[in-house]
Amino acid sequence: MDFRKYLIIIISVTVLLVTVLLFRGKIVSSLSFNLGEKDLFELEKKDNSATTTSEQESSLNEKVQVKKEKDTKLVVLTEPASKKAPPLYTGRDPAEFRPVPEEVRVFTEEQIKQLNATIQTHARVVKSDSTYFNGWIQIGILKKMIGDFEGARDAWEYVSLIQPGNSLSYANLGELYWRYLHDYPNSEKNLLISIKNKPDDFQTYVTLSELYYYSYQEKYDLAEKVLLDGITSNLDNFSVKVNLTKALAALYRRRQEFSKAVTELEKVLAMEPENAEVASAIEALQKKINP
Repeated sequence: MDFRKYLIIIISVTVLLVTVLLFRGKIVSSLSFNLGEKDLFELEKKDNSATTTSEQESSLNEKVQVKKEKDTKLVVLTEPASKKAPPLYTGRDPAEFRPVPEEVRVFTEEQIKQLNATIQTHARVVKSDSTYFNGWIQIGILKKMIGDFEGARDAWEYVSLIQPGNSLSYANLGELYWRYLHDYPNSEKNLLISIKNKPDDFQTYVTLSELYYYSYQEKYDLAEKVLLDGITSNLDNFSVKVNLTKALAALYRRRQEFSKAVTELEKVLAMEPENAEVASAIEALQKKINP
């Protein structure tokens, strides 16, 4: 080997060894930054955005030391939380297209094809991601349109299972069980849950009241109470209060309790003094009271 090349190698190795000896603390420190410790540094920045760089490094060093002493703490801080798997869907195939002739006769052949294609699109999505709320809601709506009430029920029941805090699926089920499946206890149950989850949706109170009045004869007397409870629960919500008061007046009018109907409509007129329709309704009812 050429002497000069040999001398250069000797000098390079010597310089490297000296460097390691002089700065081994910094080198070891830099090599010790694993992924978990970087995560801790990012966590520290999020916890206190006003912390200076030196303070962050100091805090980080403390966390690294804790990690070395009790490694399980680092696992708790850096390991991502496990995502709970959604419950298994056991209803009818969401892609199933089962139109009822009596229900789809209002549609053209092209519209029926489009309904089927739309159901297939949403079905592919929910099969890929069973937690896709809007997909299940749309499948239920479309299946209800074609007369597949059981298919609609299965879709909305599953949505209620995976998102029990929502109100829409329960309201839809309430209507479905009442008007199409004629299961009044299940209709009542779902409407009550919808009201609990969204107490400012006046239409759900109205639907439940009408269920009691028209169909659920064992609970006929609750038709009035539902609307009164809705008004009491929404005293600070002008729109809900007005609409429920109108619904209560309509109930009294159907029951031919005209004086009560006038009383409720006068409350509405006080809230909406320019409402000529309400004023006219009051006048017509007064003529029934005093012909």
